[in-house]
Amino acid sequence: MLPKINLKELTTTGTTFHIDPVADIMEDDSDDEVSKDAYETEMLKHAKMECMGEFEDEDVYDPTEPFETFSSKMTNLIENGDIKKRVLREGYGDKPEDKSIVKVHYNAYTEHNAEPFDCTYGRKKPHIFTLGQGEVIPGLDIAVASMKINEKSQFLVKPAYAYGEFGCMDRIPPNSSVLFEIELIEIIESSAAEHYENLPQEKRTEFSEVYKYCMSQCAKAKDLFGRSIISAIKQYNMAVSALENAVLSEYEDQVKQQELLYKLYSNLLVCYTKVEEPKKACINFNKINQMVQGSDMKISAKAYYNNAKCLRMLGDYSLAKRRLQCAYKLNPKNPEILQEFKIIDEKQRIYKEKEQIMASAFINSKNKETK
Repeated sequence: MLPKINLKELTTTGTTFHIDPVADIMEDDSDDEVSKDAYETEMLKHAKMECMGEFEDEDVYDPTEPFETFSSKMTNLIENGDIKKRVLREGYGDKPEDKSIVKVHYNAYTEHNAEPFDCTYGRKKPHIFTLGQGEVIPGLDIAVASMKINEKSQFLVKPAYAYGEFGCMDRIPPNSSVLFEIELIEIIESSAAEHYENLPQEKRTEFSEVYKYCMSQCAKAKDLFGRSIISAIKQYNMAVSALENAVLSEYEDQVKQQELLYKLYSNLLVCYTKVEEPKKACINFNKINQMVQGSDMKISAKAYYNNAKCLRMLGDYSLAKRRLQCAYKLNPKNPEILQEFKIIDEKQRIYKEKEQIMASAFINSKNKETK
């Protein structure tokens, strides 16, 4: 079922849809930013090969041709033809339900432009969003709702379902149709959060229900991280609260709980460090530290590094250096770790100078009192 969208509200209020890089911060993944040069290299590579058919004899998207010619090879996705579709690769399984969290790769083009104005391939990270929640433009919402896993399709979207009469900054002109090529990589969870919230209280501690809910919250938090770290923190904390209170009846459940809690605490450590709330960040590091005692789990270099930064913010330079030494042993070539050593040394030097000045001033004042 296609998501319900208030088009009148979206197209008459001057709403601007921002297309932001998504920072994926789960502990197993890299959260390094893609450089401009790397983005352009990847984007151009995929711009040349992604917007074409699966076989050599299929037509390639030619930016010199108008969208009208291109649309003749498509079928209407909605009755009025404002969104058209052409399947390049068939998918499998069911289509995502409304409020499902989905993971997609896409290129997005305006007419007569060979270079996409947005390209998740260039960022080397797929886009994650919740269907039917207004997190993306209406055309992208409806397009993905029509797809199956592993499907790759092209969609021609008229302005009413794209960026409307206002366009989007200098990248999309007013009243522009947009061509999307989309690949549905994964349906992460179908309405897990809504399902969990509607459960009776006694069911909310069952691990099978809690785990699905927490995975859904993690996916949503990862998507929010690039736009609002505070919102991501809220989602991660909701998952932590549910997971910490889950009833564990099997050993396998305990293992899965501990593994996911480790990732959640690690992500909260990163988030709180970025928003400069060092006390809360240190609380999550201490939870990780306690968790690994007597287990096979190890504290990562990233966790030690972020804890060191927070301890430095709190003025505990000695412990910060010890934590940073642990990070250095695990990742001695990391330039951020080496730079943090310099920052701590400088902060410590300034602190000692202030101490000396204050001590000298105190002694001088005492000497004056005795005279």
